[in-house]
Amino acid sequence: MFVVNSKDLKFSNIYTCGEMIGNFLLSEGFPLLGRDGKKMKFARNERLEKVLNHLPAKLNLLRKVGLIDG
Repeated sequence: MFVVNSKDLKFSNIYTCGEMIGNFLLSEGFPLLGRDGKKMKFARNERLEKVLNHLPAKLNLLRKVGLIDG
């Protein structure tokens, strides 16, 4: 189930990222709230922040240099 019109969600508790990080989060068991093109939206919580702080080296490097959204 997706949130309809997810592009209108601008809440601070929504995390928006690109497909590479989004697919990783899906594989970690995070539910997808919605999509806006290639952007994926997830609920921001403590577990999500913990996983984002410990991303695999490849994703973390690409995220820090700005090659992928996240």
